[in-house]
Amino acid sequence: MYLNATYQRNRDAPIRHEGEYSVDLLAAKALGFLEEAAVQSKPFFLGVAPAAPHSNVNGVVLDIPPDQPLKPLIGAVSPPIPAGRHKHLFKDVRIPRTANFNPDKPSGAQWIRELPQLDQKSIDYHDHFYRQRLRTLQSVDELVNGVVARLETLGLLDNTYIIYTTDNGYHISQHRLRPGKECGFEEDINIPLIIRGPGVPAGLVTDVVTTHVDLAPTILGLAGAALRADFDGLSIPLSAASISDSKKSRHEHVTVEFWGLAVSEGGTADDYFLTNNTYKAVRISGSRYNLYYSVWCSNEHELYDLEVSTGRRPQISYP
Repeated sequence: MYLNATYQRNRDAPIRHEGEYSVDLLAAKALGFLEEAAVQSKPFFLGVAPAAPHSNVNGVVLDIPPDQPLKPLIGAVSPPIPAGRHKHLFKDVRIPRTANFNPDKPSGAQWIRELPQLDQKSIDYHDHFYRQRLRTLQSVDELVNGVVARLETLGLLDNTYIIYTTDNGYHISQHRLRPGKECGFEEDINIPLIIRGPGVPAGLVTDVVTTHVDLAPTILGLAGAALRADFDGLSIPLSAASISDSKKSRHEHVTVEFWGLAVSEGGTADDYFLTNNTYKAVRISGSRYNLYYSVWCSNEHELYDLEVSTGRRPQISYP
């Protein structure tokens, strides 16, 4: 994933870049695209999606016996690989020891509640995993800086909207979980969203509720294109006036769901796949409440009040 990427441009033959760092390759391609776009003097859209800080995957081999369908043999999944220039950074950094870090008392739905507490060997490995994620993100920071600097050099920055976000969050030792991302906890679903561009107030931070399905209508709206009637999302307010108005009129919830297994990115073959991670949930954030409610495939129900201390156990009902 990091040192063996294959890229293809339009109908050209795919090119394999063995031994080259994929984030740097992607950065170079993004900057090249901007050079071409500047010459054409037409509106353009550029999406840049580096693999970092995803776990490194060289290949996945599944050997699933009929009598053990949930115990596949998986290989070649390892912590992310940073660029050589960053591998020495953050040598003493550890995962923040928050209240939900490998807690003494279990909580949550049954499959989470039954997780054993992580031993010191696992915690040491997770700390290393965390450091590798931080190191790998340095090349992403350089990519972002390079794109912004090139837009400024080309005279395009003041007329370009930049949207910075990610596809998911990440848990690592929280709630006794091994590295992964498929749960409804804040670590997994509360992600960054930064937008800059013409008319966007500089330095403004808002608690207006948004989600991924809002990105398409936002981008189409900026382009002056008609929005489809079947869009689930709404355009994200970008001006000071629309942000202020949205605090009074915009919805206060997002829906969250996952179907299937929780996949661990660090552990043994026996705990890569954890069962019963199928749930539907709603996250509600307003001036008077801050809630997360989920219903599981096991018919368990959870209600978290995020205004109270993080150490409080959730309310759970059982069938």
